[in-house]
Amino acid sequence: TMAQEDGSYPRLNASMLHSRQFVGKIVSLVGCVESFDGTNIQLKCADNATISVHSGDAGFNLPPGTFVELVGFVNEDNTVTLFVTRELTNDFDLDIYNKMLSVQHNPKFAQFFQ
Repeated sequence: TMAQEDGSYPRLNASMLHSRQFVGKIVSLVGCVESFDGTNIQLKCADNATISVHSGDAGFNLPPGTFVELVGFVNEDNTVTLFVTRELTNDFDLDIYNKMLSVQHNPKFAQFFQ
């Protein structure tokens, strides 16, 4: 396995995460918080599917409806261990973002996203 380049994280939606191609990698997921109990975030991703992100004892609050980018490590069970949270504006368009992901992950356009 090739080492992951520092600061370069694949941008994914839930179905891409569940493909299991990214286990053991650091990834970026953008979505809307469905729930957060202080240690686990349920994130509705750009493709409308929900994933679980473990934040540990976060010490912060993410109210439902908050748009965020979460950067973290993909575990064997397809959950993500959180490293970085970035809040986005509340008018973030997940549908357009998901369309961008499908272009970015299309081998035909790979050269534009390296």
